[in-house]
Amino acid sequence: MSTERWQQLEDVFHAALDRAPADREAFVAAACRGDAGLRQEVEGLLRAHEQASRFVAQAAVDLERVAATVPVERQIGAYRIVRELGRGGMGTVYLGERADSQFQMRVGVKVIKRGMDTDAVLQRFRHERQILAGLEHPNIARLLDGGTTGEGVPYFVMEYVDGQPIDEYCRAHRLPIDDRLDLFRQVCAAVAYAHQNLVVHRDIKPSNILVTSEGVPKLLDFGIAKLLDAEGGDVTVATEFGRQAMTPQYASPEQLRGDRVTTISDVYALGVLLYELLADAHPYDTTDKSPDEITHIVAHTEVVKPSAMAARGGNQGASRRLRGDLDTIVITAMRKDPAERYASVALFAEDVRRHIEGLPVVARGDSWTYRTGRFVRRRKLGVAAAAAIVITLVGGIIATSWQARIARAERARAERRFNDVRKLANSVLFDYHDAIEALPGATPVRERLVRDALAYLDSLAAEASGDPALQRELAAAYDRVGAVLGKLYAANLGNAKGALESYQKALRIREELVSADPENPQNRRELADSHRQIGWQLIDSDIDVVREHFRQAISIYGQLVREHPDDPAIRTALARAHNQLGGVLEDLGDPSGALENERLAMTLLEELHAASPGDVAIRRSLSITYEYIARALFLSGGVAAALENNRKSLDLRAALASEDPTNATLRRMLAISYQNDGDFRDRAGDSAGALASFRRKLAIDEALLAAEPANMQAHGDLGYSLQRVADILAARGVHAEALVHYRRAAEEYQGRQTDEKAANLRVAMSLAGGARAQASLGNRIAALHAVGRAETMTADAPDDPANSAQRGTRAEVYEYLAEAYVALATRRDSRPADARAEWIAACDMFQRSHDIWEDMRRRRILTVIDADKPDKLALALGRCRGMLPGEPRKSERGGP
Repeated sequence: MSTERWQQLEDVFHAALDRAPADREAFVAAACRGDAGLRQEVEGLLRAHEQASRFVAQAAVDLERVAATVPVERQIGAYRIVRELGRGGMGTVYLGERADSQFQMRVGVKVIKRGMDTDAVLQRFRHERQILAGLEHPNIARLLDGGTTGEGVPYFVMEYVDGQPIDEYCRAHRLPIDDRLDLFRQVCAAVAYAHQNLVVHRDIKPSNILVTSEGVPKLLDFGIAKLLDAEGGDVTVATEFGRQAMTPQYASPEQLRGDRVTTISDVYALGVLLYELLADAHPYDTTDKSPDEITHIVAHTEVVKPSAMAARGGNQGASRRLRGDLDTIVITAMRKDPAERYASVALFAEDVRRHIEGLPVVARGDSWTYRTGRFVRRRKLGVAAAAAIVITLVGGIIATSWQARIARAERARAERRFNDVRKLANSVLFDYHDAIEALPGATPVRERLVRDALAYLDSLAAEASGDPALQRELAAAYDRVGAVLGKLYAANLGNAKGALESYQKALRIREELVSADPENPQNRRELADSHRQIGWQLIDSDIDVVREHFRQAISIYGQLVREHPDDPAIRTALARAHNQLGGVLEDLGDPSGALENERLAMTLLEELHAASPGDVAIRRSLSITYEYIARALFLSGGVAAALENNRKSLDLRAALASEDPTNATLRRMLAISYQNDGDFRDRAGDSAGALASFRRKLAIDEALLAAEPANMQAHGDLGYSLQRVADILAARGVHAEALVHYRRAAEEYQGRQTDEKAANLRVAMSLAGGARAQASLGNRIAALHAVGRAETMTADAPDDPANSAQRGTRAEVYEYLAEAYVALATRRDSRPADARAEWIAACDMFQRSHDIWEDMRRRRILTVIDADKPDKLALALGRCRGMLPGEPRKSERGGP
């Protein structure tokens, strides 16, 4: 059988295994598409699989009795057997040592049991060996060697772990809870690594985690592990055998039911493990219970909290320690419904870390009282001082309310007290906001802080008219709410619409202030700030509206600079407006106009930098200017000059980030510099350099998201980096690795935005890239499945003809899908009828992409970077049509 034929047979066989037994016959008939020989071979494999599975299920006890016993001193490969270490569902593990005298080494040798060497079991044994060969992690036992015995039975040699099961180790060493949590986090790191390599363990339990004398846990036994494909399906062998081989006491409800198993199933097993490590007891009483009874118990019995279980066991100290965070973390991991558990092992481990460090855990929710309690525990002295301020604030409000009711003679005194309280409230709420704005994990706290401030100031809105100071406070509050809700290119909650509404409220207030006092420089500058912020927020919308806001901002700033030439803040604001207008002109196809504005900004900022070289705000603004100049030069064809200016920006940001390593904003700016470097190098043909830069950005994005999982902007940043790494890998022909990154990108985009439909296009783009990779790898069924999902999500996404970013993404989705169809059509094993249908589909997708780019050109919303897209797609469409075969012959159509 040819390699291609075997691959086709294997694809249909594994896909059939994922269906219920009653649905397999119909699926195989459809998947084989009239190929009688292929259908016969697949059905034969399925029958053999079912027979082998029944054999294992019915004869497990007998097989134990006839298990292979390898005599001591017997040599297997280069290793001499010393003694038996243990037996599992399909193999026996022996202690071995090198038989030659080259060096001394003790190993574990796993050999399949006699009587278990059916084709299905042998295939699973080889499957485990292949899984281990692909895993290299300090907390996973390494595969060292492998082969076949003289009797034709497979074996493999793995790292010998001389240790105790993790639960026994914790009890023997009387480890305190924090040390047990640290061990558990190392186990999570190993499982998360396996998941990143598309492996689900499916049998996590204490006996499969040995802890060495040095205190290092090692994860063992991937015998029933499972590989995941791109779209959530499985590449697995002997699924029913896997159900028999699992350990029911640690299996998830869906695993016991025989439902689809995912990485979330390992989250459940880790939850059971953590339960035992903390409470020194199993969450369910399964003693002397049959598998069916255990399934019923796990599915229907509510889990007793670990703290309550510890109390039952007489350990009151542990019970008190487990109440609260640890109870909630464990129960969350063990939810019956997989959708209610932690979404990944990494998030599970992250919550454990946050608990250890005294931070709020995600599983406890975002209640103000809970977060306040955690903050108080970490900052007792600071909170005591803050409490005094709050008491003063509350006392002042009460006193004001009381005094407002007394005699008219006290009115002036009450008004003075009111203003004092208002000033104190603004200091506490706004100054504290600015102090935490750049800290990782601060977004939810910022939201609560500014919303409380806004509610307080809104209650005074009726009195604001005629009170300029109060109006300015209201406008500033609306700005802060807008920034938290959805400020473009900053940490936010993903609500861009709400952000714009808030910025527009601030603009209206400031217009009223300037109208009432046209000469006031503070009011004029804040009005210019509003115009600039709204222009930037609208950058993907109507370009004339955007340009008008920037024009007004620059006009006001320019006049203020002439009136106050020594004010660095005004000069910095003017430079920023020139930078942003340059970005708009760049998108309009005017790189020379863009460069002119950005060089004006550079002149202003370099003068300020020379006068105050240590000023952080000026250095940040100058880094932005160099970045914009680099983009304008690149679009004008000056790649070398673009890289040079971007390097200036990158160096400034690297220095700033090293000086303030907890500042998430500075680290994100550094990531953007790496992104620009990668984009420039990619367009210049240096794909290796581009890949290196995007990998650096990817590392920063992952760290920022780990520090602040609720930050929607961070999810989007990580998704984009994964997508770009995947694109570059695909262009280099590394399709398997590209596929892994496309999958992760889709996960980051999926459900990570406030407007889920708006995220559909990004998800569709990752799915389309994955379809192209699957097609290039020859996985036809998986590719077509991904194509279908991408088309559905694209159809469900918003389609605003004036939104250039949205339209451009849609066009790229269709281009990726076209390339996926081309890859399918050009496969050597593609039948003529299939190839013709795939060429037709490819031409249709190229046409859709071309039509969008052409429409954008007509509407004058096509950016300079995409200016050649309509012509490139026209060429691709022409080539595609040239490949279309003629009409099929009558026999191909099935007619007479």
